Order: sequence, then C-alpha cells, then structure tokens
Amino acid sequence: VKSKIFPIVFKSVRKSLKKVTEKQEFLPKTSFRQIRFFYMVVIQKIITINN
Repeated sequence: VKSKIFPIVFKSVRKSLKKVTEKQEFLPKTSFRQIRFFYMVVIQKIITINN
C-alpha cells in the first residue's frame, strides 16, 4: 500500500514545489521558508502514517 501512495504524493509535492519556485520571485523569503517547512512536516506525517 505505501509503495503505491508515496510516489503519487511525491509527484504532487514536486508539482507544488515547482509552483512555489515560480512564485518565489514575488514572495518574501520568510514565507518560502514556511512553505518548505510545511512540506517537510507533511512528508514526515505521510511516512509515519505508512509505517
């Protein structure tokens, strides 16, 4: 189960990170850090749910 879910989540995270890097020019660096932290937390939660 976890091998099926993880790639899908990873793809969506990579897509949103692309969007973030596009918007990075407009956003201050602090908000970009917050977004990166948010993704770290999300990924860790996904890993703990799968394990």
